[in-house]
Amino acid sequence: MRILLISLLLAGAALAAACGAGPTTDPGQSGGSAGGQAALAALLPGDKDVPGWTVSRAPRSFTPDTLWELINGAADGFVAYGVQEVVTADYEQAQTGHEAVIEIYRMKDPLNAYGKYADERNPRYRFLEVGNEGYSGGTSVNFWTGPYYVKITAFVESDVLEKELVTLGRSIAAKVAVPGAEPRELSYFPKENQVPRSTLYLPKDVLAQSFFTNGFEARYETNGTEYKLVVIALDSEAAARDGLERYRQAIAKGGDLVSELTAPGEGGFAGKDSFYGNVAAVRTGTHVVVALGVPSEDAGVRQLAEVVGRIK
Repeated sequence: MRILLISLLLAGAALAAACGAGPTTDPGQSGGSAGGQAALAALLPGDKDVPGWTVSRAPRSFTPDTLWELINGAADGFVAYGVQEVVTADYEQAQTGHEAVIEIYRMKDPLNAYGKYADERNPRYRFLEVGNEGYSGGTSVNFWTGPYYVKITAFVESDVLEKELVTLGRSIAAKVAVPGAEPRELSYFPKENQVPRSTLYLPKDVLAQSFFTNGFEARYETNGTEYKLVVIALDSEAAARDGLERYRQAIAKGGDLVSELTAPGEGGFAGKDSFYGNVAAVRTGTHVVVALGVPSEDAGVRQLAEVVGRIK
């Protein structure tokens, strides 16, 4: 019992000490051990990293099993994107009395960090140059870089304070050696008529179907009509064929099948979904591509052809 108590105290001391000075290398591959928690905490700004800002409450660490203690009601959304561990600390700016809370979520990889960031992003937000991409949501600045999704929240809304939050964020991003990039699958989507910053990564239950995982989505608007394009990357051609067939059955059960499609790709079907309206879906190799809510079957086929042509 005494040995266990000493181990816990040492782990806590390592976590708190991690805020004193950050590493110059990315600790993203660290595990969920006390050492991994300390490495994640080392991304937090130390008392000398951002002039005027100091830690007012020591870092606290959370795992997927305990995350509800930090964000009760929202934890499941992070677990769906493969959150590995979280560290949070409170900060104070002595000169102004401003306070801020920093939360760093280490996801399982950059894809899921982007995915959760995009899940909470709104195209109407004001976007900032911090990390790979960030935005201001009133009293908060959120961004993603590498496998990390970072949220910095203040309690007063002002342009001056927003700049301070960005500075805090950039001190974190500077410690990430490999920031990563947006998923290459986003390049499959046509840019014309695409709603800016509307792309999403969907790790599971794509199109509300449990058999579709690893999906990507973009929203479009033309002449007052909104529609979506979805690309689902499956593990094999057999999985893609099976997924397309099961999706065909789902549409037939809840909507209406209109016609068979022999192209683009290896073909598929067109129909009407009870919620989205016109739907067209085809397979190309290991990918299933779907157009939802398009004005007509022909319009859907044209959109699918452009996406299929971009998939390498």
